Amino acid sequence: MMSTPHISDKFPELPCLVGFISYGAKSVFEGEVVTVVCPNDNSLAKELISQEGNGKILFIEGNGSKAVALLGDNLAQQALDNNWSGIVVNGMVRDVEILTTIPLPVYAKGSCPKKSNKNNAGNINVDVCIDGVDIKPTFWAYGDENGILISPTKLEL
Repeated sequence: MMSTPHISDKFPELPCLVGFISYGAKSVFEGEVVTVVCPNDNSLAKELISQEGNGKILFIEGNGSKAVALLGDNLAQQALDNNWSGIVVNGMVRDVEILTTIPLPVYAKGSCPKKSNKNNAGNINVDVCIDGVDIKPTFWAYGDENGILISPTKLEL
C-alpha cells in the first residue's frame, strides 16, 4: 500500500483521522469498513471478531471513553486468525505489551487496564462520526502511523 501522505497528495479531498496510536506489530492497513458502536461494552465487537473478517477493517466506536478497554490481546489474536485486516478503536485497548507482538494493525486513542462491560449494548454496521469524520459501513480505510484516511469507495492506487 502507498503511504497515507502519498494517498492524501493524490486524493486531497479525503478526510483524515489523527491522534490514534499504533499498538499492533503491523501498522499499515487498507480495507472495507465494518462499524460497531460499543458504549463501554465490547460484546458486539467480540461477536464480529469471531466471524470471518474477509480482509475488512473493524471500527469500534467507543466514543473516546477512557473508562474501559474495548480490545485486548485475545480479541486481537482472534481477529488476526479470522482474517480481519485491522482494527481502529475510538477508545482504549489493553494488554499493549502483547498487542505489539501480534501482526495485526491495531489503532486506539490510548490504553486502560480495565475490561469492558458485557451487556450486549451497542449497534453493528451503523454510520458513525469520529472526530468530525463520517465513517459508514462499506467505506474504505487506509491507515499507517501518519493517520487514517477514509474514502466512500475503494481507491485506485
